[in-house]
Amino acid sequence: MNPAYRISSRQNSQFKRWVSLLDSHGIKRHRLCLVSGNKLRREIGTHSGVTVHEILLPPSWTSRDDLPSEALHYELSHALFQELDVFGTKEPLLICGVPEMLRSDLRRPPNGLEVLCPIGDPGNLGALLRCCRAFDVQTVVLLREAVHPFHPKVIRASSGAVFVQSLEWAGSITELNDPETLQWITALDLHGTNMSTVKWSQHVRLLIGEEGVGVPPFQFLERLCIPQIHPSIPLNATVAGSIALYAYRQHHSQA
Repeated sequence: MNPAYRISSRQNSQFKRWVSLLDSHGIKRHRLCLVSGNKLRREIGTHSGVTVHEILLPPSWTSRDDLPSEALHYELSHALFQELDVFGTKEPLLICGVPEMLRSDLRRPPNGLEVLCPIGDPGNLGALLRCCRAFDVQTVVLLREAVHPFHPKVIRASSGAVFVQSLEWAGSITELNDPETLQWITALDLHGTNMSTVKWSQHVRLLIGEEGVGVPPFQFLERLCIPQIHPSIPLNATVAGSIALYAYRQHHSQA
């Protein structure tokens, strides 16, 4: 087992790097993410594609038998650990590598069920990724407006699904407005064809708009809606997306 290096200064370069992982810019820069929570920490060890680089320990933490021995261990002062332990777990934190995401070619036909996602709220994106994994979405394509999928709040809300869900990235939602791209997209919107009347194509690219912003008014874009008894209170984007994924699986349970 590696010895634990002790850190107590906020000016420490390692600590500054870890703090930067609390937002998207730092995650992109270092290609690292911060994972917290006992359950998630244990599950990470079962994912072969995830590399744990460092382990951050609260003061006087002695139980290290269940922690990856090959990673570097750091013991932080109470104040420093509390700053990184944003969910108040009081458990060791993992610094993990971020998998590379390929750029998606949205002009090609979709392969099975794909989801286009511009969601910027970390909790909403994490919950949606969890649902995408549950309904076996082939690929989630994150648009430029989306928060980084390995933001700590996304990781936690996804219950770790972000580490096993296939992810790609693409440009802004505003760049989807060309015929070669739109022909493959079905949008989930406030107005459109009643989803319950639609026979879903097996190969579909579903666009879920950002909550409050919705889907741009592109011409020639197929739109589906979920009829509501009280439409004055629109569904949360994640909830609406989950209903749409369930509706798709009603038609293609083995796709």
